[in-house]
Amino acid sequence: MTHSEQLNSARKWWICGFLFLATVLNYLDRQVLALTAEKVMAEFRLTKESFGEVLSAFRYAYGIFQIVGGWSVDGCGPRLVYPAAVTLWSLAGILTAFAQSVRVLSGFRFALGVGEAFNWPCALKVTYRLIPAKDRALANGIFNSGAAAGALLAPLIVTFMTLYFGWRTAFVATGTLGAFWVAGWLWCTRPLADELGGAKLSAGELLVVVTRILGNRGFWMLAVTAVIVNSVSYFLADWIPLYLKTECGFGFAAGNLLSMFIYGNLEVGNILVGLFVRRLVALGLSVPRARKSALLVSCTLMSSGILTGFTPYVSVAVVSLMFVALGVASFLVIYHTLLQDLEPGYVGTVSGLLGGLGNLVYGYLSPSIGRLADLGQSSFTFALVGVLPWLAFLAMRWGTQERKS
Repeated sequence: MTHSEQLNSARKWWICGFLFLATVLNYLDRQVLALTAEKVMAEFRLTKESFGEVLSAFRYAYGIFQIVGGWSVDGCGPRLVYPAAVTLWSLAGILTAFAQSVRVLSGFRFALGVGEAFNWPCALKVTYRLIPAKDRALANGIFNSGAAAGALLAPLIVTFMTLYFGWRTAFVATGTLGAFWVAGWLWCTRPLADELGGAKLSAGELLVVVTRILGNRGFWMLAVTAVIVNSVSYFLADWIPLYLKTECGFGFAAGNLLSMFIYGNLEVGNILVGLFVRRLVALGLSVPRARKSALLVSCTLMSSGILTGFTPYVSVAVVSLMFVALGVASFLVIYHTLLQDLEPGYVGTVSGLLGGLGNLVYGYLSPSIGRLADLGQSSFTFALVGVLPWLAFLAMRWGTQERKS
């Protein structure tokens, strides 16, 4: 490898670092509401079911615009679409601080969802374009671990800002960070503008592509995961801080900081699964078998969610949630890698369709999650968290068609 090639290879991994940072910001901005939930609910006089409806505004926007975002990323390329999306969601986060009614609050959450919807289609398009197949699970794990890192940082930043300056200031503080990312991204990706450019699609071509994707059995098997395991991930992000404080009895600061232990396992799972797959391949397993082994372990870990809902011991509930987080992160890394193999030329479109479907379903379910919490029946929700991922495992085990890598 020449010196120039080495520099280019190094730059591509640095860009994976930018994908990681974008995902950190993505989750940091969305987590502010979850971490200040009881204060927002008190000010706007919301029940948990009503809070679930506010969450739904974000998810509906996220779902709809992930679909649009996927097409946009394939057509225009991630180099310019990505910073535009980060700018939009950062502004939406800042403006949330100025909401004076539930309707306006929901409107800004909708705008946040529009911007954040582009993150995964953009990031997956970048790793597909720049990273070899054998390293793609690791690259996806690196950027996807930004979700956990953002969730880990959020309790520290949001708790401090809220306790000393009020919950509204926390939205401003986190939202302003996006400007630094946009400047860095545009500078770092300038030499790779061609590789990160788009390929314009006419309406007729787009219809052909989408029809082909929807006609692929593997797409619908991945859709089961998009709905089930992504919903478990969203549930952890949206509800766990509130659960720790209202159902486990922790105070504002303690509940937020304790959530870091749970979200920390998301970080561990994102990195370990890529290394786990590489190790199994080195021992002689094929790439598909190594990935399926990782999915089996992931589902076993998520099954501990059943214990969360029925144990009388708070410490046991927290530890079981840590195992759920580890399993969710591991499963989703493999899911994202398989997604890239489904229709390689249109990764953004596939990601948008699947992600949009998952978010629309979860958005519909969010008020019901809140209603069950209002009724003191969260144990039913946790039972589903532990059981339903096995349906996704069966779908991924027998239904996906992987390309040889």
